[in-house]
Amino acid sequence: MNRRWLMGIVGLICLGTVGYTVSIVAATPEEMLRRPFSCPGSSKAEAKDFQVLTVRKWEKGIVALSRGNCPSEAKSLQKEASVQPALSYRVVKRNGMEWSLKSTGSSFNQNPDKPTAGKQQKLIRYHVGRTHPNVKERHTVFYGEIFSPDVAAVEVVFDNGKVLRDTGTNGMLLLVGSGATGICDVRALGTDNQILQRDEPIPVRSPMGSNTCQPISGQL
Repeated sequence: MNRRWLMGIVGLICLGTVGYTVSIVAATPEEMLRRPFSCPGSSKAEAKDFQVLTVRKWEKGIVALSRGNCPSEAKSLQKEASVQPALSYRVVKRNGMEWSLKSTGSSFNQNPDKPTAGKQQKLIRYHVGRTHPNVKERHTVFYGEIFSPDVAAVEVVFDNGKVLRDTGTNGMLLLVGSGATGICDVRALGTDNQILQRDEPIPVRSPMGSNTCQPISGQL
């Protein structure tokens, strides 16, 4: 898979609304990446102004991050419902000559609040998605956005011991931890690898009896 092909996928924007399920199988990954995603908390509402932001490789295929506008969670007194930006990921696996959608998820993603006295500016905002515990091929997805130019990379430790780093291409974060069920550590790093901020979820005990870290969604 060459860089030109990946950039061609990223260029898919403002495409038509089509429904989809996680069990979809297609001859090419573009057939899945061009489909608008379901809004957070709603399987019927689909994102408007759909745009693919970045496409990355992972060990079993590709993963894409998209942005769209969805009805806001907050109640509005206006007649017209307000909209809120949302991010969505799609994990696609290659099986011979076919591609299958292994998982997808979405979260609302507002712009960071402006720093105020006594309140530190947010460096990144991220979300964590994971497959169902009963799924045979588990994985955890770390996705989000970098808001500070001081952040040169973000390093994530998954609960199966894998450590992955993202330099934030186009300001976006997107990592897939194959075999993981959550994350243990998130580190925002500067240009000389100094830790600017760090987030460590409290480990919890999984139903299988081993210690894991609770998937979280928050801000550094």
